[in-house]
Amino acid sequence: ELLGQMLQLGQPHFLGWATLLALAALKAVTTALTHASGGSSGAFMPTLFIGGALGAGLGQLAADYWDIAFISPGALAVVGMASMFAAVARAPLTAIIIVFEMTGAQDYGLVLPLMLAASIATFASERFEPLSFYGKTLDRMGIHLSRAGEVDILETVLVSDVISRPLTVRGWTSVADTERILDRHRSHGAAVLDRNERLIGIVTITDVARAGSPADAVTTVMTPRPSTIGPAMPVSAALERMAVLGVGRLPVVDEADPGLLVGMFRREDAVQAYHQALGASTDQELQRRRLRQRTDPGAQYYEFRIPQRSIADGKPLREVAWPEGSTLVSVRRGTEVIVPSGTTVLRADDVITAFGTPGSRKRVIERLDASTDDTTAEITATLPIVRPEDSPDE
Repeated sequence: ELLGQMLQLGQPHFLGWATLLALAALKAVTTALTHASGGSSGAFMPTLFIGGALGAGLGQLAADYWDIAFISPGALAVVGMASMFAAVARAPLTAIIIVFEMTGAQDYGLVLPLMLAASIATFASERFEPLSFYGKTLDRMGIHLSRAGEVDILETVLVSDVISRPLTVRGWTSVADTERILDRHRSHGAAVLDRNERLIGIVTITDVARAGSPADAVTTVMTPRPSTIGPAMPVSAALERMAVLGVGRLPVVDEADPGLLVGMFRREDAVQAYHQALGASTDQELQRRRLRQRTDPGAQYYEFRIPQRSIADGKPLREVAWPEGSTLVSVRRGTEVIVPSGTTVLRADDVITAFGTPGSRKRVIERLDASTDDTTAEITATLPIVRPEDSPDE
């Protein structure tokens, strides 16, 4: 009802501008507290309410203090709703259409202001936070959505890197013998070659099951002139072709000689390619991060002591959210120096030696509630910074 009152275009409001702005601030605070405490606050209605209250409040303020007769607080409430939702969801067109339809506005002159305000709000919000409200929620759950411009990791792997040795039968082989060959090799299909070792077709276990007579030659049930791919084709393109054709395997032929079979690409090979590309991508990203960290002009070694009641006390390292830009070097516990791993359990009063930027040092200390004193001061003077040119393996 309150939101409906805000949207009465051209009608005087029963609430003053101060009340409207206070309601917007109160709604923002309660929504943030609900979301931070793990409650279900949503984002759709809160953003519409906050945007509507801000728009109506600012419109009422302008109308009261500047005596601008043509300003309609209700119209500004609609614009505020669209702008706020566009900024939160990063969906300006959706915000414009939904808000315009929900409010039942008949003034189509609002369309251009809605478009302009939603576009500006989306652009400005992206400068402060690249992720939308929904994207940020997924990011906190460990689900990272790919961004525009990112390369499909399967595009980095070629068919030649993952193809398997082809199972072949000759064209004169009987259907019964072909079935035995497929069973022996536990395969669902094989390439069919002629007397000159040239590819003439492909036969699957389904083709064998549909054969009229077991004594017939395999050429009577095979798929002649099958679609083929080259070894230099990216795995992503090969998978797209398999999906279009609805097949589970594709013969790989020499690009210079389309009749020469060099391998067979199967769905299992695609899984192998994905794991291979994922491993390579992860290694490359780790190398890039390590290089950026080591070449940072402010990078240095530092120490800090884990205090009592720290969030890290009693936890293994793999359960501690370690800030980016910082690398753990060692853990000193009394007179014992531990080379840390993911299973190393941290204890209160452990002295941590780390390497990283000043910004990462601050984040580590704040996150672990640690404090630096004279006994755990920076040790840059005794531990020199390693630069890339000093390390031949980087």
